Amino acid sequence: MSTHFHVSGTGITGPLARRASDNYKWWVLITAIFGAFVSILDATVVNTALPHIQLAFGTDLHTASYVVTGYLLAQGVVIAASGFLANRFGIKRVYLLSLALFTFFSALCGLAWNIDILIFFRVLQGAGGAALFPLSFSLVFGAFPEEQRGLANGIFGIPVLVAPALGPVIGGYLAQYVDWRWIFYINLPIGIIGIIICWRMMHESELQRTLPFDLRGFLLIASGLGLLLFGLSNLAYDGWGSLLTVTGPSILALLLLAAYIPIELRTAQPLLDLRLFKRRNYLVGSLITWVAFACLFGSTFLLPQYLQVLRGLSSFQAGLLLAPQGLASMVGTIVVGLLYSRLGARPLVIMGAIAVALATYLMSQWLSLTSLFAELIPLLIVLGFGLPFLLQSTSTAALTGIEGTTLPGANTLLSVSRSAVSSLAVAGLVNLVQAQRLVHQAALAHNGPVSAAVAQQAQVLAYQDVYLLSALVTLPILVLAFFLRSPRRTQKPEPTTTFGVSPQTPEAAIETR
Repeated sequence: MSTHFHVSGTGITGPLARRASDNYKWWVLITAIFGAFVSILDATVVNTALPHIQLAFGTDLHTASYVVTGYLLAQGVVIAASGFLANRFGIKRVYLLSLALFTFFSALCGLAWNIDILIFFRVLQGAGGAALFPLSFSLVFGAFPEEQRGLANGIFGIPVLVAPALGPVIGGYLAQYVDWRWIFYINLPIGIIGIIICWRMMHESELQRTLPFDLRGFLLIASGLGLLLFGLSNLAYDGWGSLLTVTGPSILALLLLAAYIPIELRTAQPLLDLRLFKRRNYLVGSLITWVAFACLFGSTFLLPQYLQVLRGLSSFQAGLLLAPQGLASMVGTIVVGLLYSRLGARPLVIMGAIAVALATYLMSQWLSLTSLFAELIPLLIVLGFGLPFLLQSTSTAALTGIEGTTLPGANTLLSVSRSAVSSLAVAGLVNLVQAQRLVHQAALAHNGPVSAAVAQQAQVLAYQDVYLLSALVTLPILVLAFFLRSPRRTQKPEPTTTFGVSPQTPEAAIETR
């Protein structure tokens, strides 16, 4: 939707920008940091604590994975509506409500008495806090004059980079030495302080009450993606023969999504502007991003499970072991920021794809019941360092040439698709692990009784298969990269934040996991 007040990455114009005094703009920056930090932290803090949640509620990985996938999908769907909400009701009201809902549902997640209730509250937490990250960036962009935005983005980018690196460590420590419920309670003081600052210090933005909302498109995309996630999650457990849990939801999801496309193409103010895919760079950049996120989110979700369940590490030990990947991504982000204007996207994407594919392949060979943990660290460093080359460069290239009122819609579409792909990838790879485990288990046991040792070995082999598949799926990026057009020398690349991602998407900022 094209609006005067752009919450999707171009910043705030009008009274809010004109009123920004020296003191006020710094209060805006502090408020934005609170919202962005908790939004990103909560997407990474759960992974290392998930085995504790499974144990507490006596559930399996299949069911527990909804704690992650439900959050991601709800967040992505509601992000699509954040622009309309901020324009219609004002950025302060929407940001304040989003932070309050996120904090409230964080408390309820900590109080959950069974896994179904936890999943339900996580979905509400993701939906409630979905607007935090895009509005945070827009606040910073609009409150600071053009000559100070680089400094503001640099300060804003530090906690945004640190959050995903700290997430596994904090989650592991709290789950191991305090209680897993504190991975949600930790949001309460941060959220409350942010709410107080926002309430007391921020001004309201200009409203546009006449903008239409694409309710039909919102309902179609939300129900279609939700049903697809549900059907895919149950596939390996119930099989295609299950009409209620797999076949029925999947067919209905495809019908809803198929109906969504022509409807959105005919809508004057679409929720997601699918016409953007006519742009070559945007289409190619989106394809590369989807492939990368599918591999990244699925594999990084599984690694803490492997380290804790199969190798016996504590959640805190697993978090510490995963930390080098986040630190390497921080360094890689800075390097890419320096190289992009000189080299363009294509060589950086190719280098990133090679690094990610190589590291993922070597991890598939490393996975066993006896491999040395010290051998994993350099692989995580290569993976973490390569991810910004792949994702940051692709995000910038995809938005090259898109300006003015089209840019918010481009950011929104990229963000929603990333969230959807991430949640579906986690569900798909969890199902693949289950299916491959049964295959290897039958082969190792020769269709006889299954011992504990055989079950463990079958699980390891299933993880190897998933990581090998992730490495192979990354290889087509090497071909897609050659279809990316580099901007002319005189043309400046589209602005990104200092953490190197589209300002609309918290998932992109979580590439350090």
